[in-house]
Amino acid sequence: MPTRRSSRVPFSSAAELLAHDAGRGLPLWQHAVAYECQRGGLTEERVHAMMVDIVRILKRSIAQGIAGTSHADRVLGHQSGRFADLLAAGRSLDGGALDTTVLYVTALMEVKSALGVIVAMPTAGACAALPGVVIAVAERLGHDDDAIARAFLAAGLVGAFIATAWTFAAEVGGCQAEGGAAAAMAAGALVTLAGGTTPRAVAAASMALQSMIGLICDPIANRVEAPCLGKNVMAAANALACATMALAGFDEVIPLDEVIETARRVAGQMPRELRCTALGGLSITPTSLAIQARLEAARAGCGKAGCGCG
Repeated sequence: MPTRRSSRVPFSSAAELLAHDAGRGLPLWQHAVAYECQRGGLTEERVHAMMVDIVRILKRSIAQGIAGTSHADRVLGHQSGRFADLLAAGRSLDGGALDTTVLYVTALMEVKSALGVIVAMPTAGACAALPGVVIAVAERLGHDDDAIARAFLAAGLVGAFIATAWTFAAEVGGCQAEGGAAAAMAAGALVTLAGGTTPRAVAAASMALQSMIGLICDPIANRVEAPCLGKNVMAAANALACATMALAGFDEVIPLDEVIETARRVAGQMPRELRCTALGGLSITPTSLAIQARLEAARAGCGKAGCGCG
């Protein structure tokens, strides 16, 4: 959404939001619409229409991923199609919405790695957790694109609080800044999708981010694929669990703003080797270094135009 030079927002933290909501009983998505209208000078109809467009882009990307993608310079091949076959054959572990979530997260990550169209929610490396789980759960509940758009708007407001107080950048905060933010945003979206209140959505976001504090970023072969796929799946599953707990009235204990501040403080205690530099963690295992050398040698030796290697 655009931001006007003279824009103002009705609240810039979760605490301010909850104070604003007190006694009003509005769902989080309505607060998000008000935030975007005031920030960007848009009508409510325009905000909603723009988000519906994003929903449809994501659904096309999921279908593209399941159908199959290819790209020379990547670690992982096409796996989402095999997972779809597993589900169709009834050979999964019957995880319900989580099964579909794994499929959609994998499909979106594969499209990203093939340089296809994705939506950074909130980043490219963490692009799949939020849309994957929200669309999967929405389909299971029989919700349409409008309902998904409202859930995404709710997620965006949680993301705005994180971005205002901290960052989405793994180079600054490790994967807790990317995957953690995605999980928090998705948890708030899922509560909204289920008809939960603003306080419950914020509680879910808090619990989800609490569960991912300290998560490092250590891309294998210096590509944002593995363990990024697993971390996106983990963030999505975490969001689903925390949303369910929040809907049941579980106590988040620590307010969301304090959790964000804690993650920011923990990031400052992380060595740079564990913050998306490929200098630590899984990035420096012998296998990771061997894969990186192989991919870089292939790029150096390929002279074909448009192949994606150079």
